[in-house]
Amino acid sequence: MEDWQGCLSPLCQTALQRARDSVAQRGGYAITVEDFLLALLDGEPAICGFLRSRGVDIDELTRTIQCEQPIVTEVGGEGQLSSQLMYWFSSARELSNAPWLDWPILLSVLTRNAERLQEKAYVAVLELVDRWPAADDQQHVAETSDEGDAPVVITDLEWLELAEDVSITLASVPGALVWVRGARGTGKTSWLQALLPFLYCGFIRLDLRNETEVMASENPAIPAKGIDRKDYPALVLDNVSPVDLAAMMAPEFSVARNLVTGYPGPVVMLGPDSPEADAAVGQLERCLGRDFDIFDMPGTSSSQKVAILTAHQSAIEKRWNIELSPALIRYAASSRSRLVGSPGGMIQWVERAAARLNLFAERGPIESVALAGRTDTVRRQSLVAMARQQPTEALERSLESLAVERAAAEVAWHERKAEGTLRTLKMDDLRHELERWVAARPGPVHYVVHCDQPAGETEGAGSRNLHS
Repeated sequence: MEDWQGCLSPLCQTALQRARDSVAQRGGYAITVEDFLLALLDGEPAICGFLRSRGVDIDELTRTIQCEQPIVTEVGGEGQLSSQLMYWFSSARELSNAPWLDWPILLSVLTRNAERLQEKAYVAVLELVDRWPAADDQQHVAETSDEGDAPVVITDLEWLELAEDVSITLASVPGALVWVRGARGTGKTSWLQALLPFLYCGFIRLDLRNETEVMASENPAIPAKGIDRKDYPALVLDNVSPVDLAAMMAPEFSVARNLVTGYPGPVVMLGPDSPEADAAVGQLERCLGRDFDIFDMPGTSSSQKVAILTAHQSAIEKRWNIELSPALIRYAASSRSRLVGSPGGMIQWVERAAARLNLFAERGPIESVALAGRTDTVRRQSLVAMARQQPTEALERSLESLAVERAAAEVAWHERKAEGTLRTLKMDDLRHELERWVAARPGPVHYVVHCDQPAGETEGAGSRNLHS
């Protein structure tokens, strides 16, 4: 093991030591490929962030690694390393001329060149990554990966063209001040993932509303002095409009004022328009000594909304313990309702329906819950009547009637359980959720128009209009 430690990067050396400690704690015989992979994922957030940005579900990857983890393993000829782990390291050493083996080299070899490990399920998951970072790219991996964002595939040409236009502006104007303008929920945060790979000098993403988090960040917002202005990373302010930024910079000693006024690199804002925007734009231009470049967020096609919802699918399913079918994703993405037609509205719509289905699966229909409460009340009344030696015939008839009503109310629950769809979100669930959502909002109830269902989709056929 000590010999191989010298061939690994410091990060991988640390992971191998953690894997050794983990094996020792559980009384294992050797460090396996799976032990080393789990130690890598647990100990280095940048790796998880990079994998997420390439479309890998970290929970799924971890589960597949754990499922492949052997209980008893053959020990290799050199210390505590298993024969498969030694084979992996040896293959990487033969194929790489780097002074040491870092995680991109090791994972690249695992997915492409380690023939003896190709049958592993986790290798198939890692094959989603089409390009591993080179040695000179690794310093940017932590910056260019964000754990909070679901990896979104961009399908709309207009989105990519906008990302290209914005990146060219940032690259050609070191002091650029860019505002990507679009209503809330139009997909600006998802589009941001299309922009970030275009940024040649990297980026710094901050939430100026959380001053404590900004001040406590381990990564300095302003890079070290001596860097040419044109090489500064872009300062990205998501969900911040000119009106928002002007308000945050108003206090003389605010973090936003000190940071933005002193930042020499380009600044990118993504936020909605408002009647006060023109005045805020002029105020910021005078305060910062920069001119705004304003870009309008393009519309979103159904295929792009499918990609966005698919990216969020794993998180929604895990949070609410439900399942989304491809047909349901297409149905949600094709909605033309004003309330749920935007990417943000669509995600919120599906989240609400998933949360309601989870409650339905756990407690049964809400009507059944109400009837259970009424039944409990009648039972209490019956006990009081019996204690006082009063007649209970009427109360017993009420209990029988309530039992019949409750059984009728639970028919749908039992039917879905019998057919195995108790936790599968259906189109009827989405339609029902939209009806409730529209009815609960202030103002007149309006018609909700939905595009035609795809061929073969007959579930819940009927009128697609909601009316008062």
